[in-house]
Amino acid sequence: MYKSEESYLDKIKIGPPKLTKYERARIIGARALQLTMGAPPLIPPEMINTSDPLEIAEKELRLKILPITIRRRLPTGEYQDIPLKWLLEAEEAIFSS
Repeated sequence: MYKSEESYLDKIKIGPPKLTKYERARIIGARALQLTMGAPPLIPPEMINTSDPLEIAEKELRLKILPITIRRRLPTGEYQDIPLKWLLEAEEAIFSS
């Protein structure tokens, strides 16, 4: 059931095969807002050393446990829904090579 990083690179058709800085900021900001409004953290309590929602959201993103899908659109109206995990795995494959 495990897929290689190369397959993630091949599956991302729209945009760069990594998370853009704008997508990263939007994800962290949205998740921090959820945490502020009372959503439970997705990481175990022993891994949380702070009460700052931004730091918790960044840690959740780094650990690749956020169940988020990015929708990238083209001016033609065409779009692709890309799971966040694909983008993070592809980014890791690119920069680890």
